[in-house]
Amino acid sequence: MSGQSGEETRPVTPSELLSVVAARELAGRRTVFAGIGLPTLATELARLTVAPGIEVVYESGVCGAHPSHLPETIADAVLITGAEAVVSMATLFGSVLQGGHIDVGFLGAAQIDRWG
Repeated sequence: MSGQSGEETRPVTPSELLSVVAARELAGRRTVFAGIGLPTLATELARLTVAPGIEVVYESGVCGAHPSHLPETIADAVLITGAEAVVSMATLFGSVLQGGHIDVGFLGAAQIDRWG
């Protein structure tokens, strides 16, 4: 398959499509709770395109991170370096999430058990 510029293209993967659709859903949102993997990819894509000012709260308790590149795990040092805050799990779930401070949350399959 050839692109318009003569470059070879490949089919879009389901994961890539899901990331783009999820990123578009963040337009106009203020704060997102993100898991690692596809949720982080979608959030970073949104930050670069439709939601440049979005604040990310990661499932590890890192708030206001400014990673230089995509983190590989929720404990990746790139998340903590320069973050505005790192809160405990009790604070994250008890105050941040239950306190209504999140507009939308994206979690991947790793965060959901077999019963949903």
